[in-house]
Amino acid sequence: MEEDDFSLCVLDNARKAARAVSRHYDRLARQVGMTAGQFSVLVAIRQTRQETTGELASRLSMDRTTLVRNIALLERKGFVTAGPLREGRGKTYLLTERGARLLEEALPLWRKAQGDVRELLGTEDFYKTIDTLKRLSEL
Repeated sequence: MEEDDFSLCVLDNARKAARAVSRHYDRLARQVGMTAGQFSVLVAIRQTRQETTGELASRLSMDRTTLVRNIALLERKGFVTAGPLREGRGKTYLLTERGARLLEEALPLWRKAQGDVRELLGTEDFYKTIDTLKRLSEL
């Protein structure tokens, strides 16, 4: 039997890439006092309409407790406010004016991070990579 080539391990390579990309986006997000993860949460909250915490966590592919911790920090900083759902139990979240301003301040940095990745990969590979990542997230 042939020896396994662990340099082709999808898990190992995906984790290495995810850490490198996260560090790059984090470096830029820190310029406005947040992490890349918090940026993602703010974007998701801005896009959501009456989603429960669990639904929001699922959409972000984030552990529910990690999301709750991130939201609690964003609430303490005055960027997010929580309220009850109109129907049923649970919470829903909205950006405050301060949170919306922070997100607008962070968007050019996100665009730069996106541009850096696109430049590294080239436009065609950038879109192929996004497609591949979306397909992998369905596992």
